[in-house]
Amino acid sequence: MKIASICSRRIVSIDAGSSLVEAAALMREQHVGALVVTSQTPEGPGVAGVVTDRDLAIDVLARGLDVATGPIGKLARRELVSVTEDQDISAAIALMRESGVRRLLVTDAEGRLTGIVSLDDMLDACAEMFSGLAAVMHSGISRETAAVRPIAPAPALRIPAMGTAGWRM
Repeated sequence: MKIASICSRRIVSIDAGSSLVEAAALMREQHVGALVVTSQTPEGPGVAGVVTDRDLAIDVLARGLDVATGPIGKLARRELVSVTEDQDISAAIALMRESGVRRLLVTDAEGRLTGIVSLDDMLDACAEMFSGLAAVMHSGISRETAAVRPIAPAPALRIPAMGTAGWRM
């Protein structure tokens, strides 16, 4: 299964100069767990990093940092981990494991950002595949049991009465 078929094409971004509060509000408003952080480059706007809801909870709240200070760009992970649309889901899973992330940026053949794929997206895709495999297995079992002819019951045994000379069939 290719990443292009399961990734989300809806990318929510935020400027690196925005506040942590603005980032959290945007995540809530857009119902997303990750934002692509952008900044201005000589070539135009570019991806500066990624920030997740987990980053906000673990790096900001758990450490007691002041959410009113510092731009989101300082919190964003600058080591971008990405896959191309034509890569297989197994390659994306391996990359997530190696890099320790739960989301990957998705790029096209020219390296342009086209989507994002999350661990949840991959779990849903795998669950759908396993559900399909289970349906195949069950249809085979149904076909096998329908093809079996019922066996005729064995004739009843006649038990001799007490005091008779023997058993007869």
